[in-house]
Amino acid sequence: MKNLIIVFFLLAINPIQAQSLAVKDLRNIITKNIPEWTASFQNFNWNDFIKVDSTADFENQFKEDFKSLKKFQNIYNPIISYSGSKNKFIDIYSYELNLEKKNGKYYSINDVGQAIYFCDINNKTWIRIAYNEYSKYFDDVIWINENQFLLVGYEENENNKKSPIIYIGNVKEKSFEIVINTNVKCFQKEKLYKSKKLNNIKIEKEK
Repeated sequence: MKNLIIVFFLLAINPIQAQSLAVKDLRNIITKNIPEWTASFQNFNWNDFIKVDSTADFENQFKEDFKSLKKFQNIYNPIISYSGSKNKFIDIYSYELNLEKKNGKYYSINDVGQAIYFCDINNKTWIRIAYNEYSKYFDDVIWINENQFLLVGYEENENNKKSPIIYIGNVKEKSFEIVINTNVKCFQKEKLYKSKKLNNIKIEKEK
């Protein structure tokens, strides 16, 4: 009985970690952390969001060489999204920006597409978990706890407008829940959202 009470107490104090996230949970998390993202869309309304029935598995392939992690962090650390413990991170920018660091300055050789990488430093796991081309892009990352994170961005709809989309990643389940917007009149404004993380670096122009 004592053990049962303890388990119930733990579930009560950490409901987000114990159960699947509802749209109302996403609203609270995103509004608290990146309200600028929701403001970058016209006709944005949380009531227009629904979860799709199926989940998407992590790619779980294209393993990175863990021996090169320190070198990677030396370049990309300012724009990596770490979990609370700093033992895990999500990287959504390195593939696209393809940065070089010379004399403390950053230079970019932009690439096409966007790769999303997950790294578990303690377990020495560093893999690509998703890849986007053209019609879909993730703007930012929010860690919820050590097992769950959000990817927020857009996906082009049938009218070639950029509609908001949210992926709920689960590193234990190695899968994403997908949350879409059902309002075709909700699309990104001309002034696109830019993550505050990208302000941590200044990309120079090659002379």
